[in-house]
Amino acid sequence: MVKINYLKDEPYILAALGVKISQSSFEKNIEELYRECKENKEEAKKIVNSIIKNHHHNILLDFSPFVITVDEISRFAALYLWRNINALNLIPGAGIEASFRVIKPTRYNKVVSNFWKFSFELYNEFVEKEIPPQDARYIILEGALTRIIFAIQPRYLLKLYNILKNSPIEELREIGKGFKKVVRESGFETDIEEIPASFWEIWDEKVKNNENEFALNYLEKTKTVSLNRINYNIKGSLSMYAQLVRERQFLCNIEPMERIAKKARFVIPNSFSNKIKEEYIKFAKTANEKQIKLIEKKDPNFIYFLLLGQEAECNLNCTWSGIIESSKKRCCGVAQWEIRSNVAVPITTELSKYPELKNKIGPRCWRENRCIEPATFKTKKNKCPVFEKYAGKKPENFEEVLKLLNKPGSTVKIRI
Repeated sequence: MVKINYLKDEPYILAALGVKISQSSFEKNIEELYRECKENKEEAKKIVNSIIKNHHHNILLDFSPFVITVDEISRFAALYLWRNINALNLIPGAGIEASFRVIKPTRYNKVVSNFWKFSFELYNEFVEKEIPPQDARYIILEGALTRIIFAIQPRYLLKLYNILKNSPIEELREIGKGFKKVVRESGFETDIEEIPASFWEIWDEKVKNNENEFALNYLEKTKTVSLNRINYNIKGSLSMYAQLVRERQFLCNIEPMERIAKKARFVIPNSFSNKIKEEYIKFAKTANEKQIKLIEKKDPNFIYFLLLGQEAECNLNCTWSGIIESSKKRCCGVAQWEIRSNVAVPITTELSKYPELKNKIGPRCWRENRCIEPATFKTKKNKCPVFEKYAGKKPENFEEVLKLLNKPGSTVKIRI
């Protein structure tokens, strides 16, 4: 059962709690993590300010004096929520989720029953064989439980409630009711009818993909990029979208979940050996068979059996400032490799057609002749091909930088 709480405190305390939620194992519950932050206020303040100063993770500055925490929420439901909290969807908000890069996904929604055991055993096997956790998680089910913390105003909680209240997914309806309860406990007893224009559909009914269009204009007079409109089609794993939807400047119009299941396409990271690939495909086929059987019964719980590595198509809409920010942040070698290859590198390549922008886009090593992630790379938690070649010094050629950072995986179609 999803646990939703409303917390009110000093912003830096709540931001520190966000850091702990992102990095701490599920053995400690949110209440324990919150207590640690309150009992060590100076340490909490020091950690938050250090992260902002040294790593420029300015998301921590978005934390207000009150936040919502959501625990024991499925990875699917978290993805669904983040996809709606978006500037273009007129639902502003900011937050942090438990990172499956550093935390083992040990908990699962009861709907997936024994399936989670097989998924988790394979995940552990992959990690033991030195597959990076960010790639090993492609075997994980969307029914894996996670937790999130976000700052959002009551008006937008009610907007989310209006999206969730009629969902065919019981978990989403439960979350919606929890949000409405938080608003009522805050002293507001009103209902609003506001709903966004964009929804992510469960069933594949009358939903069409938009045509691909990428229109950018560089304005010589003001030295800025004018975005006429972005209508950009991409493909990637659900794991990638879990990162992309939190950009907030991007509106990810992901294809219906039923269509994702029926296509039965899976992204394969380059780190997978032939043996790992075989095991991954074998389990993916079993999971997909379960998805299709549930779809035939019109049971929406099929969504919990989708794999994080399952491929989905998406029509991407974005503000021009979001494009620039994505070029700066998602081109970095520490960013998830699929986002780099499918989103950041194509965007940056398009922007680089304008010579005057070349020193204002792309990774920090190119723009500022410095790297703020060397400790991460040296401990081999992540590997950046640009850092490995230039050891943190300014690269010689921008086109080479983009080539080094463009490391797409492959896909496989499961036939059932």
